[in-house]
Amino acid sequence: MKAYKREIVIFTIATLATLLVVWFFFGNIEKKKMTVQTDLYTLVAPAPEAILAINRPAIFAKYILSDTSAYSTFTKKIPTIFLSVIQDNPQLTSPLFSFHPQGVIFYAKATENQVEEIENSIVQTTFSSFAPQKQTKENITYTYYPEAGNHFFGYYYYHGIFVASYSRKLLEQVAQIQFNNRNFLLPEQEKLRYSFDRNAPLNLMLQADSLNLFVSLPDSTQWGIRNCWLGIDIFTNEGNLCYFGGIPYEAEADSLYPILGDTLAIRLKQFLPEFSITNQLSIENGQVFYTGCSKINGDPD
Repeated sequence: MKAYKREIVIFTIATLATLLVVWFFFGNIEKKKMTVQTDLYTLVAPAPEAILAINRPAIFAKYILSDTSAYSTFTKKIPTIFLSVIQDNPQLTSPLFSFHPQGVIFYAKATENQVEEIENSIVQTTFSSFAPQKQTKENITYTYYPEAGNHFFGYYYYHGIFVASYSRKLLEQVAQIQFNNRNFLLPEQEKLRYSFDRNAPLNLMLQADSLNLFVSLPDSTQWGIRNCWLGIDIFTNEGNLCYFGGIPYEAEADSLYPILGDTLAIRLKQFLPEFSITNQLSIENGQVFYTGCSKINGDPD
C-alpha cells in the first residue's frame, strides 16, 4: 500500500513537472512571437520631428560610428549612451530612434539577457554615482537614474521591447501606446516607411520643413518642398557615407530641381559640418532622386 501511494506521489510530481516545463516552453514561445510581431514604428510617440531606423546595427557600429566625424555628427542628435548600447550590442534587431522637441526616444527588441547586459555594462556604469528609482504603472516597471539639473534617464522593458529616453513624459507615452496597442503614425509616414531600402544600414524619415528647401524665383516668390515628409536611405559605399532620397516630380518645376539640389547640399552641410558633401540628381518614374556622398574611414567588404 505504501509503495502504491509512493508511486502515486511520484507520478503526480512528474506530471506537474511536465506541465510546468510545457507551460514554460510555450510561454517563452508566445513571448518571442509577440516580440517578433511587434513593429517598432507603431510604438513611436506622437508628433516626431524625425525617425531613424538602424537596420544593420553591426555595420552602423563598426563602419560608421568608428569614424570620428560620423560619430561626432550622430552625438549632436543622439545621446551617447544610446550609441554605446548599439556599439556594445550590435546583435540588437533593428533599433529605432524618434526625435521630438522634448527629447529622443530609443526603441529596441531585446531579450532579457540583452537588457541585463545593457543595465550592468552601460547604464549602471554611466550612472554609478546614483541609485535608481523604480516605479510600476499598469504592470510596466520604469527605472529612472537622476542626473544634474533635475534630469532623469529612464527606461522600461515590456514584452520584449526595451525603450529609453531622458524625457519621462515621452517614455510614459510610449508605454501607454504599447500597453493599449495604439498607433500614431500618420498615413504619409506609414507609406514612406515602406518605400525604404531595408538593406541600407539606416533609414531616415524627417519633415521637409526642417531642411527649409526652397528656391527663390525672379518674381521674388519662392518655390520649395514643404508640409511633407522626406525619406532618406543612408549607406556606405567604397569608403563613403552616402544618402539616397526622392521627392515627387512636378513638370513645371523641371528647371528648379538642380538648384533645389544645391540648396539641399547646403542644408545638409549645416547639419553635417564635418562632411564635404557632393550631390547628384536624376529624374525617373515621376520622382526626383538625390544622391550624395562624403568620405569616411572604412567600408564593409
